[in-house]
Amino acid sequence: MSVFISHSRQNASAALKLCNELNKRNVPTWLDVLDLESGVEWTAKVAEAIRASTALVFVLGPGNETDRGQQFELRQVVEEEFYLDSTRPLIPVVIGDAELPGFLSVRKAYPLDAASPDFAGAADFIAAALASPQDNVDEEKLQRGRDARAKAMKSFDEFVRDLGIDDAKLAALRALK
Repeated sequence: MSVFISHSRQNASAALKLCNELNKRNVPTWLDVLDLESGVEWTAKVAEAIRASTALVFVLGPGNETDRGQQFELRQVVEEEFYLDSTRPLIPVVIGDAELPGFLSVRKAYPLDAASPDFAGAADFIAAALASPQDNVDEEKLQRGRDARAKAMKSFDEFVRDLGIDDAKLAALRALK
């Protein structure tokens, strides 16, 4: 099991401190500043590490700004639809007053005080969430999200089907000209 740690460049030192605390608890981690070799294709290696991870920790805040790197990481999690799996730990660590991205709003977050961060407490919280991932998820909210996604996908499929029919009609009309 490997825990991928997502962070903005602004939070690189916080992510490193959290990584060290998790390693003290024998939790294997993947952190770009430690695990990427220089000269490698960053996006490919990060996407690979996200797919290979069994859990993800998101260091967010303070404020609501993420950088391009963290936006890429968040997008990978959404595209892979990891957020729909209640058995896959997705653990937000929120520094200050940051808002959670929508897909993480069904997960319990660890609040980290920006003035005096408790990285040991955050690591304990993460270790507990890894041991029992379902306890970290609001199943009712997650199910509503799954239902909304299914409805949106059905609507999209109908749109694509109708678009295909319309395109066929247009092609037939062009052929008549």
